Amino acid sequence: MRVLLINPPYTTEDRYGKDLGRFGPLNEPLGLAYLAAKLEQEGHEVSIMDAPALGLTSTGICKLIEEKAYDLIGVTMLTPMYVRSIEVVKAIKHAFPEITIVVGGPHPTIMPRDTLIENREIDFAVIGEGEVIFLNLVNALDKGGNTEDIPGIAYRKHDTVVINQPIEMIVNLDDLPIPARHLLPMHAYHMTKSRSQSGHAFTVSVARGCPFNCAFCCRIFGRRVRHHSVERIIEEIGVLVNNYGAREINLEADTLTINKHFITSLCDGIIRSGLSKKITWTCESRIDTINEDTLKKMKEAGCWQISYGVETGSQRLLDLIHKDISLEQIEKTFALTKRIGISIRAFFMLGIPTETRQESLKTISFAKNLDARWSQFTICTPFPGTELYDLVLKEGGLKSQSWADYKTHGGWTEGSLAYVPKGRSIDEMKRLQKQAYRAVYLRPRVFVRFFRDIDSIKKIGEYAVGFWVLLKTAFPSRNKGSRVMRIGRDDLERFARDVYVDSPVYFSSNRLVRYINWKKLDLALSLLLLGKRHRVLDFGCGNGVMLPTLSGIFDTVVGIDLHTTAASRMKHEYGLSNVFLVAANGVKLPFKDGSFNTVLAASTLEHFRDLDEAVSEIARITKQDGFLLFLSPTENVFYRFGRWLFGYKKPGDHYYSAREIESVLKRHFASEVERRFPIGFLPLISMYRVGRFRKAVD
Repeated sequence: MRVLLINPPYTTEDRYGKDLGRFGPLNEPLGLAYLAAKLEQEGHEVSIMDAPALGLTSTGICKLIEEKAYDLIGVTMLTPMYVRSIEVVKAIKHAFPEITIVVGGPHPTIMPRDTLIENREIDFAVIGEGEVIFLNLVNALDKGGNTEDIPGIAYRKHDTVVINQPIEMIVNLDDLPIPARHLLPMHAYHMTKSRSQSGHAFTVSVARGCPFNCAFCCRIFGRRVRHHSVERIIEEIGVLVNNYGAREINLEADTLTINKHFITSLCDGIIRSGLSKKITWTCESRIDTINEDTLKKMKEAGCWQISYGVETGSQRLLDLIHKDISLEQIEKTFALTKRIGISIRAFFMLGIPTETRQESLKTISFAKNLDARWSQFTICTPFPGTELYDLVLKEGGLKSQSWADYKTHGGWTEGSLAYVPKGRSIDEMKRLQKQAYRAVYLRPRVFVRFFRDIDSIKKIGEYAVGFWVLLKTAFPSRNKGSRVMRIGRDDLERFARDVYVDSPVYFSSNRLVRYINWKKLDLALSLLLLGKRHRVLDFGCGNGVMLPTLSGIFDTVVGIDLHTTAASRMKHEYGLSNVFLVAANGVKLPFKDGSFNTVLAASTLEHFRDLDEAVSEIARITKQDGFLLFLSPTENVFYRFGRWLFGYKKPGDHYYSAREIESVLKRHFASEVERRFPIGFLPLISMYRVGRFRKAVD
């Protein structure tokens, strides 16, 4: 039978975003290579189409399928790549309706019924460990036999999805042939930059199964740990060295060091075979499965890096996710590993259920103190089949029903997040992920360490790009379309003629002054939640510079100020029919309770002598779960110097700094996002503070 196995076009940019994706891995799809090897062993003709490695889209895949008549096509499917997998399935079924399509992988294993119900183009789903199940299905189809009784598959019978009983796990992994890497473009693959010294590294799967209880893992290979034999692993590494020029290997296992006899035997085998002089290798391990003797043996056998799952700097959260380790154990294992001379790559999660902002910051601080060579921060993502997913469903905390949003690096990508803890926002968690990377990597000691590592022009380029990627996350970024509409200087001067205007900076003769002030409004606008479009209050609208922009976003815009003549002229000039202006005092607002979804207070609150009274009024007229966007000057030394430099005196009615205003706001609202302008991570040279505050639901 002619079988084509497809790894869908789920790219590093899909997974990590454009900036971080350039450092991401492109690993060989070993699962497909195992399936292919098993099918070839039984005499079937097999091809693998690895779309990410070949740069193929769904259209490109279909064009290549036209060149060869396949009987069956298998498509792999992880939850984050679900959308890409279905795109491929639909495109193939539309172009070649006669071809049988089978899906497999973690997502259909956990959700076979939903996968088949939602996608009638799929003929079969393989559930669980696929090599034997898929071979049995292919054999049955090849011989025209009955497929309905094959264990481990799901299929559609009329309008009903049938899920057959599961099959036993493969007891002896050596029964599986070495993966069919000859069907893959092996020259294209590389590990992530933090996991490779040369950039030319491959993966060898040495074990399946994990006995531990972590709430974020679905354990589709079961709890029983099954290893390939040492001889088989040595043979496979030898193939990679001799056939593909491998110099680095990632030994893949959920926890390589759980069985001390196995890891010792494996290290001895690598040393005896002479491979320890030809390759270096990395692995993943648990904090509580390591001791000094094991580390020394691993180091001798060529291990240069171990990845440890730390997850969080909160013992409460470690216990909640059943990690079954302590912060003290983590610190001791890190110290021991460093002393032996093995580099450390540490994994952390942000946004675990019930996690507070203080606990998130504690995790970042813990990461800095541990000082791993590389630290990776993911956003806690409740994948189907995990205890975490069930917990989040019960909590009602899912933020997205799209599987495309189930990405652990969602802070770097477009789209939403699958989950954030109660009382916290998607925007906060996305920014916190980037903040964590900045906090760990933009430190003097890390700069020194990286400088010492430089051994080529290529590495200088990589580090420079990495530095820029991190640095630019500290600068204000905008949502698409979040640029405030610029009003011409001449128009603003005309609107303000012969009337009082509190904000002449927008028509200043100094171009830099105008630029700075428009950019600060861009930052404020970027914090708007665009789903809240109903009613907005521009509190202290001044000469109305925000009104044209708000008019294009919200159904109804109300501007309030003591002096509204200039704003009124703008309203009529621009035909802003959904804008209404009210001349009133901000401490006595003429609106009913809960009148507005969003209130914008840009460069306004510092003018109120009785600040608490003004903020109380804003809170009163804001809907429950509504938002306040605030922007005010820092009044720090840098801001005062700038005001002096450009010839502006401090107004006599500026009574409070931004920090003082924020402390009052927090009595009435919950802070969601707080940022500085123009440079977020340098408070001393920040001129303005900008924030979004939510009115909590009673």
